[in-house]
Amino acid sequence: MDAQVWASVGRHTCGELTIKRPDASAKEHQKEPSSNFQGAKFKWPARVVCPPGSACSKIFHAMSGLAPLLAAAPAGSRFGPHFGDLLNQLRHAGPKRLMVITDFDQTLTTYFGKDGQLGDQCHDIILHHLDLSEVSPEVAQTLRELNEWNHITESERMARCGNDPLRRSQATRQWFERFHKLSSEEGLKRFAKHCVAKSNVRAREKIQETFKWLETWDVPLLLVSAGLRELLVPVLENAGAPLPSNLSLLANSLDEATVSVTSREKQLALERVPDFKLRAQDRSHVLLLGDKPSDCSPLEGLPESPALKVGFLGQPSEDRFEEYLKFFYAVLVGDASMDFVNCLLDTVSSTSVM
Repeated sequence: MDAQVWASVGRHTCGELTIKRPDASAKEHQKEPSSNFQGAKFKWPARVVCPPGSACSKIFHAMSGLAPLLAAAPAGSRFGPHFGDLLNQLRHAGPKRLMVITDFDQTLTTYFGKDGQLGDQCHDIILHHLDLSEVSPEVAQTLRELNEWNHITESERMARCGNDPLRRSQATRQWFERFHKLSSEEGLKRFAKHCVAKSNVRAREKIQETFKWLETWDVPLLLVSAGLRELLVPVLENAGAPLPSNLSLLANSLDEATVSVTSREKQLALERVPDFKLRAQDRSHVLLLGDKPSDCSPLEGLPESPALKVGFLGQPSEDRFEEYLKFFYAVLVGDASMDFVNCLLDTVSSTSVM
């Protein structure tokens, strides 16, 4: 079967898989007896041949029907074994049964910024671009200390916390509380517009089409971000993608000392946005977007529901693929546009009538 999709095989259910590439006359055989089919990625155009009637051939037959969608995924993206089944469940349920939950930093924005360097996340925008000469020396010193913790590696943070996960979680909460107490007391909101203008942050391409689809089909959107409302809204608006009207937003504020959510507390999200629970009370299926496993945590507040989880992985490696595929059914690599997500949403609405 020929298909214009990007794919390759990690593990397969039959003992032998033959891949014929257009530029190769010899057959390439891989033998790996396994009952597991996971971490699949496919590189096409190619012709896949499996023993007739094998489980492997059935998987590839099902996946070939997803060719247009898989073609929208960046080269090197990988898919879990249940991706096709979950997509079919969402498609059969249609937009009227769908809700969407998403993160913001490095999910709706890119991993690399406009200048090719690591892109600013919300708190970075203030910590990197606030002119410290505009604040008192004491405030400037506190901001430097916050920035220093923000940029050490996770292993260094864990070491400072005695490799204790509880102390590490407490350290995150303390960091957020310290930042927001300072921000609310010193009125850092007044610098927001200027800092956004100086930042390298950029929204993912085609995000406008994503929001338009959600608006058209009146699908509830929950945006859960440990970032800052006063920054994420203008970042999207500057990209021509104002948030849709059916939005529920859980994020922190530069004006508020109280921390609404941290990156380690997203499992509590639905308790803090009762308006979304009301909007989504008749919705049974979920599309979730994130860039790290903890972005899946809001699902803990929902009854068990079919949830298709799509992850963005800025810097892929085999270890990170293995980790991400434990949480996400599709892992998109590099700085993917929203083409894949938009194609997926079009697939969900393809059999529906407005």
